[in-house]
Amino acid sequence: MQHFILLTSLCMLPISGAHRIVGGREARAHSRPYMVSLQIRGQSFCGGSLIYPNWVLTAAHCMEDTRVDMVRVVLGAHNLRNPDRFVQVLSIQESFTHPDYNPTTFQNDINLLKLNSSANINPFVRNISLPLNNSNVRPGSPCSVAGWGQVSDFGTLPRALMETDVNVISRETCNQRWRQIIFNNMLCTASPGQRNKGFCSGDSGGPLVCRNRVEGLVSFSGLFCGDPNTPDVYTQISAFLPWIESVISRR
Repeated sequence: MQHFILLTSLCMLPISGAHRIVGGREARAHSRPYMVSLQIRGQSFCGGSLIYPNWVLTAAHCMEDTRVDMVRVVLGAHNLRNPDRFVQVLSIQESFTHPDYNPTTFQNDINLLKLNSSANINPFVRNISLPLNNSNVRPGSPCSVAGWGQVSDFGTLPRALMETDVNVISRETCNQRWRQIIFNNMLCTASPGQRNKGFCSGDSGGPLVCRNRVEGLVSFSGLFCGDPNTPDVYTQISAFLPWIESVISRR
């Protein structure tokens, strides 16, 4: 799966490497204690957010054709190549993909992972708040996105967790650039005043954070990572709060 085909998964196959934030900076170590790295055989292939001690939120396309028993959920990480004593590694008990997920249009691109055990909550591993009910992130809102994907379209690997600042743009503007394929349960961002800033393959499932809440999940982008001609597209989490609550309450 490649990120440069329209509406194609931004989550590379684990054995082929992963992509990361472009045009960003290294995050301060452990400044994002909710960040999750989903790994197979020690290779990070997608991101996610810890939303409860035993629940992780990620993108549905991350778990497509993926054996849950092979995935490890890595918490408290910064440098994946040289993990420190704060890292926790957990397995997955069950995976819940939204029943209306469409792998062609990436509509309803959201997935919940129930962990086999609860994370040890501490200053280095901590859940992030979900959006408020019926919240809507206004165009122009400053947000940030982070991940362990590549820093360029050429496959340069990261030293540690990367992050970058982005601004939410209107759905109308996003639809104009994407030729009317953006749904009401999606969010779009563009880099403020600079080209080539945003996410890339392998950052899939990672959080778009606005006002200290996870408002979006990395879903897809265009031909080049961070290209303002094809804004970055996220699943808008506030549209799925009833589904999230129903899944968690049943389990």
